Amino acid sequence: MVVAVTRPTRIIVSKSAVKHNLDETRKSANAEFMWLAVKSNAYGFGLIPMSQAAVEAGVDGLAVAILDEALAIRQVGITIPILVLGITPAEYAPLAAEYDVMLTVANQTWLDQATTTLAKSDKALQINFGVDTGMNRIGFTDREALANALAFADNQKVFDVVGIMTHFAESDSPHVDYFHGQIARWHELTDGLPLPRMVHLANSAAALYHADEIPTEVIRAGTIAYGIEPSQGELRDRSYVEPVLTLETELNFVKQCHEGDGVSYGHTYYTSENEWIGTIPLGYGDGLSRKVQGFEVIIEGERCPLIGKPAMDQMMVALPHEFPVGTKVTIIGKNNGLENTLEDVGAHVGITPWEVGIHLQERITRVLGA
Repeated sequence: MVVAVTRPTRIIVSKSAVKHNLDETRKSANAEFMWLAVKSNAYGFGLIPMSQAAVEAGVDGLAVAILDEALAIRQVGITIPILVLGITPAEYAPLAAEYDVMLTVANQTWLDQATTTLAKSDKALQINFGVDTGMNRIGFTDREALANALAFADNQKVFDVVGIMTHFAESDSPHVDYFHGQIARWHELTDGLPLPRMVHLANSAAALYHADEIPTEVIRAGTIAYGIEPSQGELRDRSYVEPVLTLETELNFVKQCHEGDGVSYGHTYYTSENEWIGTIPLGYGDGLSRKVQGFEVIIEGERCPLIGKPAMDQMMVALPHEFPVGTKVTIIGKNNGLENTLEDVGAHVGITPWEVGIHLQERITRVLGA
């Protein structure tokens, strides 16, 4: 994907907000080691800028979904631990070892394959065991198989057995029965086994709301670091979280219309006499839903609705009066005392705030801000 640096549309990642949110999470869990999940282009915020902001904020390690993301982080000089949460084909185990990237193990078959591929490697591969306690995604589900795999890996010089984890399907809800069932299953599978030095169960929500029920020396932060309260305010007021992402652009065309002029495809909006409208260089090709029509952006402290169907690369906005070309338009973020959040956009288009972020395309340039 080409990154559009020649248009005024950009995402700004607030370093101070990232640090605040990570500090709040660490404090809530009393964690000694904190991973930050930067998978899927750091939830859409930008893999490299978000990783850099996290390192500056003092995070201990970065967690990704695929090895390619880990290699991209290494290529910009970031040296802290990196964990791949998903399954990596065993043929790439030597590559992961070369770049000091930890891989997740989900079964004995993978260990057997990786033992062979690592035979000629100069470095041991750091590994992290996945245990499935009820997410039903990846990981060991049988105690004996887990015990045998741990013992096998510990006896192979090609492996450095570092971690073991599980993941909760529902830790951000007032309904805790399934969460407690997963904790019970964790104990059934692991109690009494010689576990690796890094045991991590807690995601953002578990670290924030259940720190007294599970080990939290090591945690995995996710949505909270991105300024999104995991329970959406249901279990804890949102006020402790600071927004991280700003999405802004500029008016690049402004004109006054006649009564009845149709705007954009299908003419779902008609102008009134002498109505001012502006055009912004941002569209559904940048990852915004076409349902964003009617959402109010902020221009010089005034809320202005997006009108007409969003086009792939441009959208139109109704203006209360003439604004000069080059005037800043805030889609997400603060502008002259007003604010739009990821939650606001998500509520308007009918998706979760983290989906709003994930959908934002790489074409939008991303920069670090204060």
